Amino acid sequence: MTLSPAELETAANAGVQRRIRALQKQRTPNQKERPEWEQKWWQSDIIGCIGELAVAKMFGVEWHDLASDVNGFDVLRYQVRTVENPNAGLRVRSHDHFEHHYILAQVYKNKVLIHGYASGYAVRNRDWEEFPNCFTMPNNELFSVTDLVHSIDWCDTVQPHQAVMV
Repeated sequence: MTLSPAELETAANAGVQRRIRALQKQRTPNQKERPEWEQKWWQSDIIGCIGELAVAKMFGVEWHDLASDVNGFDVLRYQVRTVENPNAGLRVRSHDHFEHHYILAQVYKNKVLIHGYASGYAVRNRDWEEFPNCFTMPNNELFSVTDLVHSIDWCDTVQPHQAVMV
């Protein structure tokens, strides 16, 4: 899917606001053993918002950043996990809700590839603890988002994936 400059700006601004809220609330990292400079806080928040906006666009719904509820759903009844690394899988942490469905989005420039989805239970049962308390399902093992309850709003900027994004 392709995002417009205005959509990218909206998501980037939301990511900056998300990082500022996290600073104000003194949120701690998931991987406390990693040095602060390796956390890539700003990048993660901005990329995360881009993925969430893309998933909302895919379903044809308006996206709003969750300003107050850190445990709410990102889009409709789904959690969105966003990566830049094309080889990264869907990650679910031990403290995440295993009954939720997680969608994996990959950002590359102004494009977002939706790899698929899985329940937290499916990721956990895959039993690949890639990092301490962080379970991963490879992106080629995910279920197609076309199988989800919510229909996809196909249009000129939301199209089925045809080739590998590089």
